[in-house]
Amino acid sequence: MKKNCKLNNIRSLFVGSAPSLRGRAGGEAVLSFLLLLSTLLFQSCLKDQEDIFDKSSSLRMQEVLDKTKATLTSNENGWALDYYPDRNLTYGGIAYAIQFKGTEATVYSQEYEKSETSLYKLTNDDGPVLSFDSYNSVMHAYATPSSDEYEAQDGDFEFIIMDVQDDLITLKGKRNGNTMYMHRLNKPAEDYINDVLDIKEKMRSSKYAFVIDNDTIIVKRNLNVFTFTNPKDAKNIDIPFVTTATGFEFYDSVDIMGKNVTGFTYSEDGIWANPADKSVALVSLPLTLPEILMTNTWSIVASGMSETALKYFNVAKEGSAAEGETINYMILGPNDITGLGSINGYSGAFGFTFTSGNYKGSLLIDAEELTDDIITFNFAYIGEGNGVWYYNNAKYNWIISALCGAKGATYTLTADDPKNPTYIKMQQIENPEIYFTVYNGLIAEPFDK
Repeated sequence: MKKNCKLNNIRSLFVGSAPSLRGRAGGEAVLSFLLLLSTLLFQSCLKDQEDIFDKSSSLRMQEVLDKTKATLTSNENGWALDYYPDRNLTYGGIAYAIQFKGTEATVYSQEYEKSETSLYKLTNDDGPVLSFDSYNSVMHAYATPSSDEYEAQDGDFEFIIMDVQDDLITLKGKRNGNTMYMHRLNKPAEDYINDVLDIKEKMRSSKYAFVIDNDTIIVKRNLNVFTFTNPKDAKNIDIPFVTTATGFEFYDSVDIMGKNVTGFTYSEDGIWANPADKSVALVSLPLTLPEILMTNTWSIVASGMSETALKYFNVAKEGSAAEGETINYMILGPNDITGLGSINGYSGAFGFTFTSGNYKGSLLIDAEELTDDIITFNFAYIGEGNGVWYYNNAKYNWIISALCGAKGATYTLTADDPKNPTYIKMQQIENPEIYFTVYNGLIAEPFDK
């Protein structure tokens, strides 16, 4: 036990018990005695504190770093890293796998087709730190700034080492402060990432639900974050998660209607149970036609329009021609579209998206499902990229007039396959002479099709 080394307690030993010594000599005698006693006790206190640690702080730090390196390099398969960029957990988690050999680390990610090898180091920076300080495009993907994101995506490539076990290493992002875990792999890192991608595809859905006993709660997903409305207080709850080789694992456990939920494990029956309490499951729900329309990429082509609708679109075609341009793509759906260059960086909002010559833009539409086969469109008066310029200067307002009408438009939807359509026909209820057949995927040169 630690000795009580407070000097106030030393003084209290003598209050009321010291001999009454009057005059200067007596006072000096008492003072000298007290100083001598306090010095002896203080030295004893220091000696006791020195006995707490038998090693210097620098030696203890080096032992932590040595243990970490030995643990990291002890497994040829590598380590899975549940990586969480952004201190607000906006993106959810990203699956990484890292193989450590000597001073090099080979990094895999579910977001990249190829791995990349670079240097890493273990260093003391106000604590033990694992640092990937040699540039690695995979490891630094969320930490590299750009002209659009000068703070990047709040990702880390330096991690404070919080705890080291044989099978689990706990890290903390030095920049964003997120807790992250590294798990020892029992298969090569590349195989692990392939398994993650397989599970990601098998558990992919645009519509989910939590099934808890006899209750069903609809769940929305944005990137790797689930959102649901708590039935108890009607508040929205966000659940960041990461995809693993076995299912979805939450950043932290969540209370859902009194159940402790930590994630969901994949099974072929489509009922993905929570490992902590199997009375809670995640299921994929079939989408309605309006939901399918709003969550996928659909191409608009001239041959799929009615004559009345085509007249409106031809005005915009002439508007682009007046700028010396040709309309290359006309798309309905979320505007964050892979395959159209910089458009893969827009907000992902629903609307009409286009490319005209070398220019790209979108005009956003507020879409609302009324029934399983009826949807309404209203122009949101918002654009991204060059959308607003073309609306005001190249007569793209005519396209919006055809799609949304003057005061909104309502459509009846039909498809070749209601569950997995390759095309959807949209017929306007207010004016049945306006209809469109939109086709799944990207189709170039829409006025030639």
